[in-house]
Amino acid sequence: MQANELLATWLKDAYAMEKSMIPVLENHAKDAEDHPDVRERDLRHVEETRRHADLVEECLAQLGEKPSRAKSALGQVMGRIQAMGTAPFRDELMKNFISDYASEQFEIASYKALIAAARATGQERIAGVCEEILADEEEMAAWLDEHMASAARESIAEDADRD
Repeated sequence: MQANELLATWLKDAYAMEKSMIPVLENHAKDAEDHPDVRERDLRHVEETRRHADLVEECLAQLGEKPSRAKSALGQVMGRIQAMGTAPFRDELMKNFISDYASEQFEIASYKALIAAARATGQERIAGVCEEILADEEEMAAWLDEHMASAARESIAEDADRD
């Protein structure tokens, strides 16, 4: 496999990853109805994630490639399954925070690898796009990290109110 083919394969994976996160984030925003600041940030990240998928698709086009329909479809199915995973639990806010933080860390690692791969293959424009996406992912991870303790406190308080 040539270097650009491997880069394209990784970009297809990134596209599927972004597409799979959309239903998860939409569900998390819905779960956060009682937490307007969390809901607002989740909805903003849904839009960022849609934009990321579009940007990755443009990167693939630069390489003469298209997203993999099979990977994208499987990613969306898995995203919907993951989105339903916390629905029946009382502490969904905290579970969503943990899940989102872990997902952001995975995305950060993926885009760092893509940046290195793009540079190694002389694809500076693709590296630049991946750096732009990486900045958004790092910003979201930092927001989640900054608000994790308050989400935990709110979850504890809500649980105490139910008992």
